[in-house]
Amino acid sequence: MRLLALLLFLSLALAQTHVVAPGETLFAIARRYGTTVEELARLNGLKDPDRIRAGQVLLVRPVEEVALPKGRLLYLPPVQGRAFGLRVEGYGGGEVFFLGGRYPLFREGKGLWGLVPVGALVEPGAYPFRLLLEGEEVRLPLQVAPGGYAREVLELSQDLEALLKDPGLKAEREKVVAACPKEGPLRLQGPFVKPLEGRTTSAFGTRRRYGTLFTSYHEGLDFAAPLGTPVRAVAPGRVVLSERLRVRGEAVVLAHGAGLCTGYWHLAERRVRVGEEVKAGEVLGLLGNTGLSTGPHLHLEVRLFGVPVDPAPFFARLPLP
Repeated sequence: MRLLALLLFLSLALAQTHVVAPGETLFAIARRYGTTVEELARLNGLKDPDRIRAGQVLLVRPVEEVALPKGRLLYLPPVQGRAFGLRVEGYGGGEVFFLGGRYPLFREGKGLWGLVPVGALVEPGAYPFRLLLEGEEVRLPLQVAPGGYAREVLELSQDLEALLKDPGLKAEREKVVAACPKEGPLRLQGPFVKPLEGRTTSAFGTRRRYGTLFTSYHEGLDFAAPLGTPVRAVAPGRVVLSERLRVRGEAVVLAHGAGLCTGYWHLAERRVRVGEEVKAGEVLGLLGNTGLSTGPHLHLEVRLFGVPVDPAPFFARLPLP
């Protein structure tokens, strides 16, 4: 895949897509996103709206376009817990301000592109969006759509509840975030590859009640497989963290450039060291049950500029608008 096509894939496809769940209908998906069956069928070229399959990736909103003094802005509306992309044509440099964050725009060809995270707990609604482009300022409101996340309760043993009360948990999170550099070129060569052969057991964004303690949300995507299953890098990257952590257990973090990192938690064994360069599909370690874990699984986490975002869209080959 050419670099420009990849950047368009990232900047125009990540935000407003939906992965069809088993048994889900196009009508239910349309209701969730406030659109119609007819519009979804048109956007995705569906001849028969009743024939969709589990795992299919659907575009659920068209690309938005805003005219600028020297060019135009293309973006897909943001969603809770997703990375959303944008492309700016006609300018050679700039940055984005959204939801309290400041994000760079990267040059590619005759334009700029950027990926912006939206936290999973951001309330749906309109938020100010600001672009600074070669001294010009562009302001507009962007509507954050709901992610439609489910809820679950995790029953924890006394030992695991005690672990969640550990005062060092904040420092552990800060270490994980600090390990991921915000600079450098994007190193992806295409969509993510699967980290292992296994089934998904818990989706990103699920609102979780942890025993009798508190409610939060699931910051990654869980895969179940037998103990010792090889866990592989989802994309090329550099190892920026490889160590045992209290909650995340045996943990590895890869940096993929442009503020994008992936984390692999609860491993039984790590097989890479900090500073190593790895290829997509290279073994990072073995699946385990270490740290805050209720059974053997891999917790895959994607962070963009330190904010957890849904990993699922990064695996899909999506239709470009």
